Amino acid sequence: MIKILLVDDQQILLDGIAEIFSVQPDIEVVGTCTLSELAEEACWRLRPDLVLMDICMEGRTSGIQICERLKKRFPRIRVVLMTGMQEIAFLDWAKAAGADSFIYKEASGEDFAACIRKTMDGTHVYPAALGAPSFGIIGGKLTERELEILQLVCRNRSYEEIAQALGIKKRTVHFHVSNMLEKTGYKSLIGLAVEAAEKGYAGIEAQAEEE
Repeated sequence: MIKILLVDDQQILLDGIAEIFSVQPDIEVVGTCTLSELAEEACWRLRPDLVLMDICMEGRTSGIQICERLKKRFPRIRVVLMTGMQEIAFLDWAKAAGADSFIYKEASGEDFAACIRKTMDGTHVYPAALGAPSFGIIGGKLTERELEILQLVCRNRSYEEIAQALGIKKRTVHFHVSNMLEKTGYKSLIGLAVEAAEKGYAGIEAQAEEE
């Protein structure tokens, strides 16, 4: 029997995933956490075989950071990180943190169960990155450079600071911002930045800077 600890700040999602695994004869959910900071204590108490954890949660500690801690303290425990956000960088961050596998929340129940089993067998499951995320009511797609700029905007960087960070000219930043607004239908950058932040584009790196 594969014993699993579920970690996500959305109780409804925890209940849904637990329901998925309830019909699997070889998978048992031994506990759930809605706070990432409680995952270490739960692992010590419950001794799960695998932790299935969201990357972005409420609080100061991201799933990426908790994954690094768990792999150091409990090396035998497998960690599978999951997200519903279309952030390509999450895949690389998860690998760097030592996550055994990665899955998108859009996956089916069968995919979740298969990912768990393969991970316990020693296979690292990393799906291909989702397509470029869309923004605004018209669903505009942004380029990698535009996404880089948008992330820095979400972290309250000025145009001058963005230009320095990316090694480009300030007027080039203005050019990309104009393109982003035209693609997404936003009248100002504030609305676009709010949507981007809600989708997780300011979360993990911003938290890391605060540590």
